[in-house]
Amino acid sequence: MTGQGVFNGSRYLAIAWLTRFPPRLRREGRHLGLLILGHFTIFLLALGHDEIVAECVANGTIPAQHAELLELAIGLALFLCWSALTIAIVRLIDRARADARG
Repeated sequence: MTGQGVFNGSRYLAIAWLTRFPPRLRREGRHLGLLILGHFTIFLLALGHDEIVAECVANGTIPAQHAELLELAIGLALFLCWSALTIAIVRLIDRARADARG
């Protein structure tokens, strides 16, 4: 692992190490890495959005009669974000494939 900037090397964040690519692929590689990180974040939020709403109801932040509607709205927003990230990844891959073909 020497020279990769992770251990006893220069100081890089873990995300920078994970998204390292050759110079010709650097921009697309980092973009793809961030899109995948976005997918992971949306996935985690989708797993816990009902618990977040339940905690808000328990704290009195939102009334109990609006909890179900809020939970559906958050689920819809997360679905739309997931769809937008998926479309962005497909476009990125199609653009890279077209550039590779010439």
